[in-house]
Amino acid sequence: MDNSKINSIDAEAYRKKDTYNTEEKQIIMERLDEERRIHQEAIKGLDGKKVFYTQSEKNRILSKLNEQRLSKQKREEIKKIRTYNKEEYHFGTKVFYKFLQMEKEYYIEIDDCEKLSSRPTIISLHYRIFDNLKKKDVLIKTEVYSDRFFISYDAIRVYFKEYSLEDRHKK
Repeated sequence: MDNSKINSIDAEAYRKKDTYNTEEKQIIMERLDEERRIHQEAIKGLDGKKVFYTQSEKNRILSKLNEQRLSKQKREEIKKIRTYNKEEYHFGTKVFYKFLQMEKEYYIEIDDCEKLSSRPTIISLHYRIFDNLKKKDVLIKTEVYSDRFFISYDAIRVYFKEYSLEDRHKK
């Protein structure tokens, strides 16, 4: 396949798909191989050898760096949106956020929200019984494309449902 076809890949369309046909797999593998070669050439250049890039290679490297920058920027924006302007609850010395539309009124510590990533983690959610706080361990993760939290009540039979935090009320 030629480079023009590889460069014309609609990255967003491929990210949304779960399965790929053989032609799509081939295109993806060729693009990854091209990126690997560019990276190897850049490393060779760092060893003291001067490497001269053509204008098209420079443009390709710059577009790749720009794509990475935009991706990182979008992840940071979504991470901020998850916890921006959310209602805070104080129990003792700890501060919590409250999840909406769960089976009980579950709360998560604000410090725990900062630790979450796309890798599933066991976190203790808290719920109130009279004046006491009880804990329930759940499997929780975030995704880069969503401003919600993905929670599975059972760590063995994993089934994630998405939940958001309660917004701050206007006073």
